[in-house]
Amino acid sequence: MSSAELRLSLPVDAAGEALTTVLTEQGFAVRPNGAGLLEVERGSLGTTLVAGAFAGQDMHVRFDVRLSEVEEGTLAVFAQSALGGFLKGGALGAAKGGDVVTEAARLSGARLAQQGLLTVAASAPSAAPVPSAAMGFAANGYPGYASTTVAAPPVYTSPAPSSDRTNPVSIVAIVLGFLFPIGGIVAGAVALAQIKRTGEKGRGLALGGIIAGAVLTVLGFIAALAFVVFVLFGAGSDASDPFGLSRDGEVTIAPDEQAAVDPSVLSVGACLDSLPGGVIAAGNLVDCAAPHAFEIFAGFEVPDASAFPGDEAIQEAAFAGCEAAYPAYVGASYNDSTLNYYFVGPTEQTWASGDREVSCLLFDPATELTTGSLAGSGR
Repeated sequence: MSSAELRLSLPVDAAGEALTTVLTEQGFAVRPNGAGLLEVERGSLGTTLVAGAFAGQDMHVRFDVRLSEVEEGTLAVFAQSALGGFLKGGALGAAKGGDVVTEAARLSGARLAQQGLLTVAASAPSAAPVPSAAMGFAANGYPGYASTTVAAPPVYTSPAPSSDRTNPVSIVAIVLGFLFPIGGIVAGAVALAQIKRTGEKGRGLALGGIIAGAVLTVLGFIAALAFVVFVLFGAGSDASDPFGLSRDGEVTIAPDEQAAVDPSVLSVGACLDSLPGGVIAAGNLVDCAAPHAFEIFAGFEVPDASAFPGDEAIQEAAFAGCEAAYPAYVGASYNDSTLNYYFVGPTEQTWASGDREVSCLLFDPATELTTGSLAGSGR
């Protein structure tokens, strides 16, 4: 923890007022806290939390000045607070915070020495003393405290920031803009504030971080919203109907796309291994004790006619015939059942070759494959 000392030729209260004045001139906020203690603070806490030790001149620094009475006046000890740098900026932040405290003490000493308020031990005979009148004691409102100390040390001023230097936070902003969009927006705003004050380069990087962060944030929100909509609507459909069939027995494919059927193959109680997509043959039949997709629970012929009655007429006849046979096979009415059915019937093309057979295929919409017969399940 950094510390520095100054000796003032003033009593404690007057020394505190003088130090408050010179520290305020350096941009610090000074707050007296009890007898003989000044709490000194400068910089942005928010900026430091985001950028740490890279916050530059805007890094949050806090230190204390402890005042105690000594023989020649007042001893002022500048002591850094750990919370002012280390916890927010790591070891680098602690070092930079210590540099700020040391510099603040040096500039304060130079300013107080110019005013004739700083004392130094009399062990430096080579330094020429400065008369108190020349130091301006009376002009500063502290008559009666003459100094017998050496001349004031030279005053140094910090050089202005170089215009060739790129602001480090702006670099962080453009990186975060693509990796962590919200962080890119925050860091970009911090960098712009610093660049405006210091004249450093990096404005384009800071703006790029803000723009990239904003665009990616909006796109991420849209993607998340689309995903939620997809999950809500897609999951609702899949959970009740994994085969893409509606609960009321209608099919999703056009009637003329239904499979041509060999009536000799489809007998009631037989099980099929997959959704019919072509001509149903003996190869589609499996033992109902094995995993299967469909179980045939009814079969009947539509009334014969010389001309194809049309797709809607076939569907109406299929729905009526399948639902009539449903309770006797399943053990529950269609409306009270958790199962569903699909039908395979004649198309206009197969009607011409004499196809009149409708087969009713039972399935469990809660699973893709069923093991065991659903006959008499009461489901």
